[in-house]
Amino acid sequence: MVNVFLTGATGFVGSHLTPILLQGKHKLTAIARSDASAKKLQDQGITVIRASLEDTDALFKAASEADAVIHLGFVHDMANFSKAIEVDYTTVETFAKALEGTSKTLITTSGLLASSSPTPSELTPAMHAGRGKAEHLVLSLATSGIRSHVVRMAPTTHGDGDESIMTLYIQQSTKAGFAGYVGEGDIHWPAVHVKDAVNVFKLALESRTLKGGEVLHAVHDAGVPFKSIAEAVAGRLGIPTKSLTLEEAAVHYAFLSKMFFTRDMVASSELTKEWLSWQPKQKGLVEDIKTSEWYFSPEAVSKY
Repeated sequence: MVNVFLTGATGFVGSHLTPILLQGKHKLTAIARSDASAKKLQDQGITVIRASLEDTDALFKAASEADAVIHLGFVHDMANFSKAIEVDYTTVETFAKALEGTSKTLITTSGLLASSSPTPSELTPAMHAGRGKAEHLVLSLATSGIRSHVVRMAPTTHGDGDESIMTLYIQQSTKAGFAGYVGEGDIHWPAVHVKDAVNVFKLALESRTLKGGEVLHAVHDAGVPFKSIAEAVAGRLGIPTKSLTLEEAAVHYAFLSKMFFTRDMVASSELTKEWLSWQPKQKGLVEDIKTSEWYFSPEAVSKY
């Protein structure tokens, strides 16, 4: 049994991770900002600390008392993204101070979009901007007596409860009356089902072979052609697909057009599979869209 402190435990990824950690007989402590989040955690038998990511004293104390820290929390404020990046970096700094020299585990979350390559592997360094800045800090902590790992999430992490990119794309396509893509729709978008993704965190926590300083990729679909995504959404909504210019995409899809429609990426997770014996078992993105009840239900509302 490991005493694990988590941030973001009631978020999309966190709410799928906590049950499997509890099944593994781990003892969990997590922060909560609201009464609703606190109750959700307490109902699972998770110890609650009322705090936010900006309460560094509370984070330091909780991390110091834990055997391991899993940092999933992030301030999803696209209107003030630089502030969100600053909070994330400060949070990692706080955990670094709390865990230095202890040989305890720190697992943090980044994204493939922080990678410096359009074809990233686990050995590809992150950019030194955005979430990549915190990623570099986490990896450096392996030389400070911390068993540190970064899990890079696929840009589309899908499944029941998703309130992020795919949900927003479906909402905006519904409003537009078509499922849009730019040009030929031939850019690629890595994806993973949330139930597969959370197993990367669990396996990393329990691994006896990882030494520290590793990047792990939570990626199942290495790169789904965007047109295939649009066709699957269009089929479910009963609307046509439509090729757009970047200018037209910006009108109908707002900030999604700046990354979702233009960032071509094919990502590998071969080292993660080798290091952790991780094998994705859930549906791929296109199949999930074709069969999902969640994405086309009234409950599926994007947080963006």
